[in-house]
Amino acid sequence: MSSAWQRRPPPRHLIAGDSPPTTGGRLPPQPAPEAPPLTTATRHSAITADVDQLTRPIHVAVQGRVITHPCLLDQLREACTPTGGRTLGTTRSAPGSRPPLRLDLVSSLTEIYGGIATWHSRLSLPHPPCHQDWHKAVLRLLAEAAPTAAPAIVDYLGDEVHHWWRMAATGSGWRPDQLYKLR
Repeated sequence: MSSAWQRRPPPRHLIAGDSPPTTGGRLPPQPAPEAPPLTTATRHSAITADVDQLTRPIHVAVQGRVITHPCLLDQLREACTPTGGRTLGTTRSAPGSRPPLRLDLVSSLTEIYGGIATWHSRLSLPHPPCHQDWHKAVLRLLAEAAPTAAPAIVDYLGDEVHHWWRMAATGSGWRPDQLYKLR
């Protein structure tokens, strides 16, 4: 006994003499041209711009008002933390559901924190003061150390910092093109 899928005729484009399906008269998409390689100065400025948005508040002008958003690392931390519980006094919270923990965001934040610690060790950077946010302070130290590092290390560091910036931006709800305009 044969099943239904064995009795179907082959698709039209597989019958001899027919041409394969087209994209409706349009040309298939071409790969985007590669961006020109960054010079050392533009690489340093790109690292600094990414680090600034990761560690400093973001200011947006909307209809004549300036709205200040927390830095991307703070926004990503906030997006990871489940909130929404109501309290019934000082000792106990009200019964209710809490939003689930966003594991993809926790994974992104963990990857960023691990990368920052790795680069701190790799470049033998000094330890920041105790009263500062360690990850933000080390990111700023990385941006300050970039001009004195070897070009290959700066390229690798630039790629890493940009990857962290993109993960923090998308994880906290921004589109990267929005943040490029704010630089």
